[in-house]
Amino acid sequence: MSNHQVIQVIYPVRVKLNRLSIQQQLQQFLFTQLRNLETVNLSHFTESNNPISLFRLPKIDSITYRCAIALQLSRHSSLSPITLALEFFDNIQRQPTPQQDTLYLNFNLKLLDSGSLEFTLCDRSLILWLQSWQHLSYAYQKYPIKSREPDNLWPIQYTYSRCCSLLRLGEQEKLIKIKNSNFQTNQTSWSILTVIPWEKLELNQLERSLIAQIVATVDSLEKESNSSEMKLGLALSEAFLTFERFCRIFGSLSQTNPQLSQARLGLVAITQYLLQGLWLSQVAYPPQSQL
Repeated sequence: MSNHQVIQVIYPVRVKLNRLSIQQQLQQFLFTQLRNLETVNLSHFTESNNPISLFRLPKIDSITYRCAIALQLSRHSSLSPITLALEFFDNIQRQPTPQQDTLYLNFNLKLLDSGSLEFTLCDRSLILWLQSWQHLSYAYQKYPIKSREPDNLWPIQYTYSRCCSLLRLGEQEKLIKIKNSNFQTNQTSWSILTVIPWEKLELNQLERSLIAQIVATVDSLEKESNSSEMKLGLALSEAFLTFERFCRIFGSLSQTNPQLSQARLGLVAITQYLLQGLWLSQVAYPPQSQL
């Protein structure tokens, strides 16, 4: 990917936290900013129902999205992409005072010389987003049965049961308390009763890699049309098994740093939660919590 020069930077750009898909929340924010532009005729853009071009960059060390809204607008305007981007950028700088009792994700916003905008989620907001998993739900939908003999879903089944085993072990070690030790349900549900100390995560490369795959999974599931549940489940399973292999949870770590163990069990719970929904979107019965 080619390098771009940064022209201007804003921090923080505040986006309301009201759903788990970071991409969808950013798009909602951008639509609001778009409607506030006064010098640009948006009729052609809005009438054609164009989605705002926004994609996450394949980075492990950060959650970063790039937006090409200025390039999209320039197709319906005499102004250049960089002129439109500056207009858009200046409008974002005039954010209203944040409301009390409202949760926000804070982004570092960069304006690039190409006219693109880059939103990078700060680590403190990443922790806030992880905390939201205990009270927000993701877009789980029941699709027509696609596989009555889901042998091709074996990696998802294996990873799901592994997550359940780790959560049960976490309860035995008195690190967490879980709702139901057999996890058998036809509905997706958050499995941990304990409040997770997410701020104790190290946010090393392996933790970030799993979190990045979780973000990608939720962003994909929030789209109106989705036909890749199996691919999402396989990618998430692979990322989790790598995380589990190299990130310790029990043993000496749980004795010397139990809050880090709890935080990593929180990542196990998110993975279990997502895999449960991905499985139920494919088959009529719940995955096995023990093999």
